[in-house]
Amino acid sequence: MRILVLIGGLWLLAFSASASDTLRVGSHLLVAGDSAAQVRELLGPPTRVTHHRGRRHGRGVVVAVRASESWVYQRDGSEITVTLVDGEVARIEQRP
Repeated sequence: MRILVLIGGLWLLAFSASASDTLRVGSHLLVAGDSAAQVRELLGPPTRVTHHRGRRHGRGVVVAVRASESWVYQRDGSEITVTLVDGEVARIEQRP
């Protein structure tokens, strides 16, 4: 039974989205901290842009968080999401 649980866990891990601080684009490397201009230069215009507001409400309190954007790209059968905070890459996520 433990083996089945272990195999199931590994299967989920293998097919889940992978988040990273780097993405290889041809011979270039996109890394956390790069500018939005660098993202556009390497990946071109995004397929979809999602804006995230800078405030969140929780338990009767307004919590200030930085506004961010998620740029989504469809490339080679996979989806790449680049999250930008204050115009810099904060996270890169790739899904098969």
